[in-house]
Amino acid sequence: MNLELILEPFQYAFMVRAFVGVGLIAVVAAVIGTFVVLKGLAFMGDAIAHTAFTGIALGLLLGIGIHLSALFFALLTALGVVLLTRVSNVRNDTALAILFTGVFALGIVLLSTSPGFVGDLNSLLLGSVLAMQSREIALIGGFALLLLAVLVLFFSRFVLVSFDPIGAEAAGFPVVAFQSLLLALIAVAIVISIQAVGVILVVALLITPPATAGLLTKGLKLQMVLAAAFGLASSVLGLYISYFWGAPPGATVVLVATLFFAVVLVVQRLRRGSRLAC
Repeated sequence: MNLELILEPFQYAFMVRAFVGVGLIAVVAAVIGTFVVLKGLAFMGDAIAHTAFTGIALGLLLGIGIHLSALFFALLTALGVVLLTRVSNVRNDTALAILFTGVFALGIVLLSTSPGFVGDLNSLLLGSVLAMQSREIALIGGFALLLLAVLVLFFSRFVLVSFDPIGAEAAGFPVVAFQSLLLALIAVAIVISIQAVGVILVVALLITPPATAGLLTKGLKLQMVLAAAFGLASSVLGLYISYFWGAPPGATVVLVATLFFAVVLVVQRLRRGSRLAC
């Protein structure tokens, strides 16, 4: 592939915005997603994505900021699960499934009252990477800087409450507060990622790059760096594939991320097999 072919997508402003926006989203989602993977919160992430969909639908109907309305519903998910498990005898995962499917169904009903129902539904479910505007890139960049700043500032505390919550609570550390803050970071990462890959595929950006990095290292900081690298590479390669082959951009980004995971997994298995053979 020559230089002209590599640079060809960048002659279009919408592709430049797509590369910048999806790159930012992929890096932030991968870094925050490292905690999601290590804490086993993939199902929670999926639930937050589906409830955020309802927030976006409500925002579109009322003409208010969709990111704020989506974030409101996403944060309510965690509080709703805690409340539901306290007032009933159902398990956390059962309560979460009941809550997010019900709220997601509400979003479908709300969105169906809109004249552009089919178009809005497709863009929310599958993402609308190529429709990103400069103001949305600025908003995503602002959220990304805020997330990374909070993560750096409280990194040691997040590690403590994630891996030794009982010991931290016994020592008088505000475990619930920092667990809630970490969950809020995950919710924000999901909300800004929906623009890129939609509700259906958003969890893949959170899970797949960190899981790939986890195959290569057990060090948390290095895993975050590698996850960000895999996320960024997936976004760039995915958008190139989308541009030259006309495939849906959100899906191609996720597909490349999955391919990275599969390749690393196979290589690891082959290396382990060769060591055992020796």
